[in-house]
Amino acid sequence: MAKFIVLKRPGPPTREVLVNVAQILTVQPGQGTGSSVLFGKDHAVNFEEDVATVIRRIQSGPFIESAEKK
Repeated sequence: MAKFIVLKRPGPPTREVLVNVAQILTVQPGQGTGSSVLFGKDHAVNFEEDVATVIRRIQSGPFIESAEKK
């Protein structure tokens, strides 16, 4: 079962996106404000939430879970 958290992408327009917790490699401070989440060697995405908020959500949710098809 995949677990997702909701994070806000900066805009315009700002939008909420689902982030698969299992795909996150690291979370670091963004340029200026917010955070940057690294998903792969060269795939970093900026979010409005600060590093502490992102880490707290990764650890304790709230989560959106998807059932995997068999």
